Amino acid sequence: MRISPAAAASLLPLLLLLSLLAAAPPAEARRHKDGIDIDGEKMCDRGWECSGSRFCCNETITDYFKAYQFEELFANRNDPRLAHAAGFWDYHSFITAAALFEPRGFGTTGGRATGMREVAAFLGHVGAKTSCGYSVAPGGPLAWGLCYNHELSPSQSYCDNSNELYPCVEGVEYYGRGALPVYWNFNYGIVGLGIKQDLLNHPELLEQNATLAFEAAIWRWMTPMKRKQPSAHDVFVGNWKPTKNDTLSKRYPGFGATMNILYGDLVCGQGSIDKMNVIVSHYRHYLDLMGVGSDNAGDNLDCADQSLLAVDKARRKGMELTNLPHIAASSRFFSSCSRCNCRVRRTGKIVIGASATGSRCSNADSACSYPIEQQNADFLPGPRSSLCYRRRDFASVALLPFILPHVNIASAAESIDGSVIQSGVRNVLSKVKAAGMLRLAFHDAGTFDIADKSGGMNGSIIYEVDRPENTGLNKSIKVLRKAKEVIDGVQQVSWADLIAVAGAESVALCGGPEIPVRLGRLDSSTADPTGKLPEETLDATALKTLFSKKGFSTQEMVVLSGAHTIGGKGFGNPNVFDNAYFKVLLEKPQPSSSGMPAMVGLRTDWALTEDDECLRWINLYAQDQTKFFADFKDAYIKLVNTGASWRSA
Repeated sequence: MRISPAAAASLLPLLLLLSLLAAAPPAEARRHKDGIDIDGEKMCDRGWECSGSRFCCNETITDYFKAYQFEELFANRNDPRLAHAAGFWDYHSFITAAALFEPRGFGTTGGRATGMREVAAFLGHVGAKTSCGYSVAPGGPLAWGLCYNHELSPSQSYCDNSNELYPCVEGVEYYGRGALPVYWNFNYGIVGLGIKQDLLNHPELLEQNATLAFEAAIWRWMTPMKRKQPSAHDVFVGNWKPTKNDTLSKRYPGFGATMNILYGDLVCGQGSIDKMNVIVSHYRHYLDLMGVGSDNAGDNLDCADQSLLAVDKARRKGMELTNLPHIAASSRFFSSCSRCNCRVRRTGKIVIGASATGSRCSNADSACSYPIEQQNADFLPGPRSSLCYRRRDFASVALLPFILPHVNIASAAESIDGSVIQSGVRNVLSKVKAAGMLRLAFHDAGTFDIADKSGGMNGSIIYEVDRPENTGLNKSIKVLRKAKEVIDGVQQVSWADLIAVAGAESVALCGGPEIPVRLGRLDSSTADPTGKLPEETLDATALKTLFSKKGFSTQEMVVLSGAHTIGGKGFGNPNVFDNAYFKVLLEKPQPSSSGMPAMVGLRTDWALTEDDECLRWINLYAQDQTKFFADFKDAYIKLVNTGASWRSA
């Protein structure tokens, strides 16, 4: 068919439009190489630390805060004279956790100066809350931050049985743990939901994994604890604009407001008290050490005269963080009220909760919950303040089964007899097989990646035996399969639990420490991602980076490497678990009969001796086998727990 010139001319605009549409890239690809989105939003990619955010176009934390500065801030954290968490906290753990929040603006809001001030502010809170310094301590009272990772002598379990959303787990204690210590069952539930970890069942993760401890603290710093309330990050970097009521109550953006949000009337509104001043002093001290200078700390440093920031004024002295994060932006799940007479639904009955103050809820048909955190160990009474939700908000409660993870009630109700599993493993285990069993546990658990929460102790190793790094492990799996068949005849056992127990039993059988293993892990039905285990060609720096991405410190990496003391690596008696591994590393390789150096261990073993930090731990464990046993026990427990999914109690 022929088209007339006039018709062709009339079709030209339509053809041009179609050609433009055909040439247009899809929406998700509409970004220029310079990081400018087609809609004008600037997005940048800074690699593993920060990507896909406008904040990543600014300097990242590693650009201005280096490992040596972290060491200067917390120089005494590993000092045996006072420190109670030696070897736990390190720079890599902090940076790994911080990288999860840099795309949201943590340390990346504004320019370098603002970022450095925010890092100093956050670490100032952390240092003050984990310090064991005192007025005449070596180096002064501000030189002992990160001395603790948990409350040493808890006077109670911090269990509030009245909280039905986050009920206490039998046998679990909710004392203070972490970089900004978390107390009480409901707070562990809330923070766990925020960082996607089952802290309600396993609060110990915050004292076993430094990266998770920092992650929980930064989440709290970045997250508003109540609707219409800013986060500590917001009030510090200037995102929050005070209302007229705020200014009348002397609440202004700055470091002082961060204390108001994090601690409330424990610290603020009480004049110039020591609890407030020591936090401010840590912040200013860290600014000096980082080269920013305490003169640049900003305005409104304290909260001595500030009224509480949008919180329940009936809060009891000695309690902190009476706020709950909202479930969703559109939800009015919690509405605050004074401590009041509330109708509480428990076990199918309506009971009346008495008020300490005699005040009443604004709505007579209310129910109470008790989300309060106790930050300091010297304040002991249980929670009394309440947040209330109204009947019309019960629709949100009805949605909770769809928000929270599904739990198989039948399997959760079953108890696990550890002696049955232990006996089954011992019946198939021998010293010759011990090294293979321990390697099996390491390779199953060692796939954990803290960035995407993948891998961990989940039994997936049974699907991964064909991978080159797992050569020979099929023999150990075959042995354990025999044990599993017997154990399953009495009670069901997961591969993850079985392998964790087998590794611990192998250590004990060869003369190492007795290691208790928590039971209840769930198995994965698929293989873990590849490339998660350390390659044998890595140097010490690469090894430290890899382990930090799994949430492990340099000390933990070194002590776990001591597992090579058994087996055929050449470190002493292959059937004896001792500290010979570290002693051999300190010796020069001995020549064989052919005159060539003897092949002892792996390249990664000897790489540890080339790093000063690793070498310090190698020397310690070579001299003190008791210390090696104690630290290996702790690190192994952390290894087989981190990243695991658990049956609910």
